[in-house]
Amino acid sequence: MPPLTAPVHNFHQKIASFCELRLARALPKHDYDNLRHYMLDFVTRRAMPPQTGNKLDWKEIGLACDLDEDSLRITKRLAKHGFEAIIRWLKGPSASKPDRKPPTGQGWVKAPAAPARRIGLEQRRFATTR
Repeated sequence: MPPLTAPVHNFHQKIASFCELRLARALPKHDYDNLRHYMLDFVTRRAMPPQTGNKLDWKEIGLACDLDEDSLRITKRLAKHGFEAIIRWLKGPSASKPDRKPPTGQGWVKAPAAPARRIGLEQRRFATTR
């Protein structure tokens, strides 16, 4: 496994914390370990979780993690947010993509000041008669 870059390592830690806080108490230890490693593997490989259309493929997730029906029902409710976070992270700007190029030259160019507005003689008379 290649070493994790800082952004990947940080997100890896977030998903590990998510699993510990949300899934550890709700799932049996075997199912929790399988699901946790399964989710962290997507982060490490930078791969998308299985989807059918625009939705997560829970049958595939259940088979891959060896989840029974009760564990899969709990997983659908609790792990959904973790999988969606992985998908958003993978679709968002990543550390491997270069940032925008810095502006060249002096940076931002200040716009010229607007010319001072001159009030004509007729406007002055009108303003004073009111």
